[in-house]
Amino acid sequence: MNRWLFYWRKLTRQLWVRATAYAGLGVGAALIAAWGAPFVPDEMAERLGNESVEEILTILASSLLAVATFSVGAMVTAYTSVSGSATPRVAALVTSDDRTQKALSTFVGAFLYAIVSVTAINAQYYGEGGRAILFLVSLGVVGLVAFRLLAWINTLAQLARVGHMIERVETEARQALCQRAAKPFMGGAEGRLGTGFPLPSPATGYVQNVDPDRLQSLASEADCRVEILAMPGTLVRRGEPLARLSLDRLDDKACHDWQLAFAVGESRSFDQDPRYGLIVLGEIAARALSPGVNDPGTAVQVIAAGFRLLDEWERARAEPDPVTCDRLLASPLNPGDLLEDVMGTSARYGSSDLAVSLRLRKILASLAAEPGPFREPARALARDQLERIHNGPATKSDRSRVEAITV
Repeated sequence: MNRWLFYWRKLTRQLWVRATAYAGLGVGAALIAAWGAPFVPDEMAERLGNESVEEILTILASSLLAVATFSVGAMVTAYTSVSGSATPRVAALVTSDDRTQKALSTFVGAFLYAIVSVTAINAQYYGEGGRAILFLVSLGVVGLVAFRLLAWINTLAQLARVGHMIERVETEARQALCQRAAKPFMGGAEGRLGTGFPLPSPATGYVQNVDPDRLQSLASEADCRVEILAMPGTLVRRGEPLARLSLDRLDDKACHDWQLAFAVGESRSFDQDPRYGLIVLGEIAARALSPGVNDPGTAVQVIAAGFRLLDEWERARAEPDPVTCDRLLASPLNPGDLLEDVMGTSARYGSSDLAVSLRLRKILASLAAEPGPFREPARALARDQLERIHNGPATKSDRSRVEAITV
């Protein structure tokens, strides 16, 4: 995606950004009431511009600080719980959850609105007209706070559930998979450049985003072609090639311009990296199958989610979008890697559980039943699964039931 859009989305997922915006709106609403005072009818100003607005604001100021503190504590508890029961990689989805951010930001913004309004009233900042506007705004704030509080209670009921986190990760992975299926080569075509200038990475880390439109624009200006070597999710070392250009050399300034098309960070991102979502699902299954947790039902749920994602990707890739970046070359996703990412952990750690083995075996049989990208990878994983079951503690009866499902 466009690099500015990527950085904007990354910024807006930070909790403090939305909280700061709501706080600014609250302070602005408290101070702007005096400006609209001349437009308030005298009868409305006389009726609503009394001392009752100060009582409402005092109640808001005294209660919302406790509500905001409790909400932050609940979010931290959910964050810790999810990190322990699922995987730390999914915990970031708790703080970036849209409903969580709206609730906490509303409480903080309303609290600051009430504090500033009470302070301004005591400083004689408002006349009767300003207090009348403040009264109407306060009623709206009370209604908004009540709505957010009820929505927050509903969110708390499922925020730390592993099932809810599986759904969140599945949604993120589906978006990335569908985007890659529509543009399997980042908007370009499949191919390789034999030789050319290797564009070095400016830092060590994971490739989080690639801006194909910028690469296309730069390639058009330089009248060259570019092969993307480090797709989103690739771990690169400083100096290792991000791309290969059909040019002999680049100066430092031009090299920097090309590097700006790649975002390299400390961790992987769900946005453009379809494998990352599948890997996180696999980690949830691995944690569920560990002796300390022993929750095969969660592993079965992950296997079903992975099956849906692989099926949707296989169907979506049949109708890719037209090529929009004709100077770009890239490699497609490897179906075997996708299958291993989401199902491999269940095959490795679930060999001693009959329910997990049977569910995985049935899904592998379904993937291998028809010609397609997953036929051979499914058969290979099925053979690996049988070998682990034979070498594991499974009983002869369990082995027979698994072997009865032909892949």
